[in-house]
Amino acid sequence: MRSHTSRQWMVTHEWMVKPMKQTEWIEKKGLLVWLAEVFSALGTGLYLIAIFVDSWWGALIGYLIVVLLKLPLHLLYLGKPLRFWRTMPPFSGAWRTSWIARGVVFSVFFSMVGFAQLATSYFLLIQSDMLAGQLLNIVYVADIILKVIAGIFVILTGIYCGFMMSYCKSVPFWNTELLPIVIFNAGIADGLALLMATGLFTGGVDFHAIEYASRIVLGINAILLGIYLLTASRKSTTAELSVKELLVGRVAIIFWLGIVLFGIAIPLVISFASMFTGAATEPILIAGIICHTAGAFALKYCILKVGIYKPILPQSIVY
Repeated sequence: MRSHTSRQWMVTHEWMVKPMKQTEWIEKKGLLVWLAEVFSALGTGLYLIAIFVDSWWGALIGYLIVVLLKLPLHLLYLGKPLRFWRTMPPFSGAWRTSWIARGVVFSVFFSMVGFAQLATSYFLLIQSDMLAGQLLNIVYVADIILKVIAGIFVILTGIYCGFMMSYCKSVPFWNTELLPIVIFNAGIADGLALLMATGLFTGGVDFHAIEYASRIVLGINAILLGIYLLTASRKSTTAELSVKELLVGRVAIIFWLGIVLFGIAIPLVISFASMFTGAATEPILIAGIICHTAGAFALKYCILKVGIYKPILPQSIVY
């Protein structure tokens, strides 16, 4: 009698007992999340590398990508962009528990500090003849301080997406401490590629040094991605389903062409070839940059697309 009553009261839905595909962050309006995170990686990676090598134009372009592309898309996804201030302290405490709110906070603070840093670097690198004596020293010190602060916020802006996803316990494929590292390293590789693209038009970029760094970062990227997929496939049956979807399933073509071939293999081949032939010719370099950027779009798309919710109820207790 008691067992019969349990069967009557318990209505089993398909999503409770079967792995279900995640669509909120990759279909329809969710495409805004995908694009926002792609531009986040491109912009933050470029800005971070640029301030290290004193490329003002690279820092400016990276800053504009974050402020004009990443941040608006992020706010549009939230539904009411003009109310973004409600996520900011002291108006709200949402940043304490929500990684999406933290992402808005990090991006807004970066936009403010980054603007000030671009101003000080402009006078030091481009209009240095306007400064002299004590004023030059003050601007120099201010620029260093602003670079440190802006660098911290740009790292937080670039990496928060990985933490946001890794905290989703309902999606085992994302729920790993390795994901933020994979995303951050990929952003650094994106920044190196875009800095070379910037240097083609503005000059002032050491292509040999950037290509050398790219070889290292792309190699690490390939290793991290392989480790990530291997550990995910052994984590749970649901995470294993995500890996299968990625390698042989519905997004396999995007993974193998977009990430492996365009995002890693072709840029690596071009980079290593330049070791023996000298600097790559401009058309080949442009082709490598385009391939790498396409890989940035593919990486975020694949990770979001193969997210699968684990079932709530074990099969053994389903009536």
